[in-house]
Amino acid sequence: MNVWLVRIASVLALVLLGAWLVSATEWADAEVPTPAKGEARTNSLYATQALLRELGAKVVKRDSLDAMPPAGARLVLASNHWDLFPERGQRLRAWVEQGGHLVMPSYLVGEDMLEDWVPLVEEEDKPVVKKDTPIPTPPSKKKSRDQAEKDAKDEDCHSVVEPDTVPASFAGGRRFRLCAAWSGTQYLPSDEKPALWAAEGPSGTEAVRVGVGRGTVTVMPWGLLHNTSLLRADNALFATAAFQARAGSEVWFVMEEAREPFLKWIWRHGWAAMVVGLLALAVALWRAAVRFGPLALSAGTHRRSMAEQVRGTAGFLHMHGSGALHEAQLRALNESAGRHLRRYRDLAPPARAAAIAQATGLAAAMLTRAMSARARAPEAMAVDLEVLETARRRLEANGPRQPSSVLPSSPSTTTSF
Repeated sequence: MNVWLVRIASVLALVLLGAWLVSATEWADAEVPTPAKGEARTNSLYATQALLRELGAKVVKRDSLDAMPPAGARLVLASNHWDLFPERGQRLRAWVEQGGHLVMPSYLVGEDMLEDWVPLVEEEDKPVVKKDTPIPTPPSKKKSRDQAEKDAKDEDCHSVVEPDTVPASFAGGRRFRLCAAWSGTQYLPSDEKPALWAAEGPSGTEAVRVGVGRGTVTVMPWGLLHNTSLLRADNALFATAAFQARAGSEVWFVMEEAREPFLKWIWRHGWAAMVVGLLALAVALWRAAVRFGPLALSAGTHRRSMAEQVRGTAGFLHMHGSGALHEAQLRALNESAGRHLRRYRDLAPPARAAAIAQATGLAAAMLTRAMSARARAPEAMAVDLEVLETARRRLEANGPRQPSSVLPSSPSTTTSF
């Protein structure tokens, strides 16, 4: 019995929860824009080009204005850098005068290469009239959510009309409803001749076509041609009138100047020079790089043989005499003592002998006699040279430098060797 009560209570709770959700929520449809795919992701005028193809026109996309379209074609010019080279303005003018039809946004009219021959002048500012003011809704009638969302979506919409001074583009009427970004600059023909085609909006002339030679120049609002705007209201119909689109016509689109990357261009035209340069750079870097070892094996430090030592000493004595040999041996001892005994070079000659004697254990008197500059017999020279060399080797073997408090002392013992 208790189990059935729990089940009934659970069902009632679910029913009450469902009833509350139905009364507290509202279901409504919402438009979710579909992300662009394929070419439409990178081409903002993809929808316009597709429309022209459906109308039977031939669409040609170009990355630059290096080549001009054939006479009688339509040129849609929207590149901000089309005038990179001075001769392009003259070529464009000659093409239009020979029968070409140029279509461009209003922000290009003031370019230096266009203002000299495009017969358009900026229209004086007019007070802006509020676009398509809706009829006020009576207080008793509230707008539905769908209607409010539609009104918010159409805030950028307004009406334009073809004036009676130009032929109507379509037999159905002269009025178009456009939904796109608002253009703040309008242009009018600069000469006495009327415009070949025009569309006037709340703030002035929003689109105009004038004749130049045997061709035409059309200026129009550019925002309605984008993929997100073309299919709104009468945008597609208005674009067809602006392009003078007909079956069999040829329409060229020049959107942005696109050049081959510099390195790719160099490789295509001069790959041989690049290969040689890269090889030279690699060799230079290899030669300047840090190496892990010497270029060649170091020669071994071998002791000279006794014969070589005798011949070298004999040659030195023959050229310089025994006094030079003593000076060389004494200089070697002083250099070694200077490295191992502190303040050795500041000591007087007798003090030097005492300092060396204390460091090596040799007799100071013997060192003083061996270090003195005097004439010696061959036997005495041999003894003094041996004393000096023995002192030098003992200094080198002692290693660390002696403390600065070393003072000369009188010898107490005599060392034989």
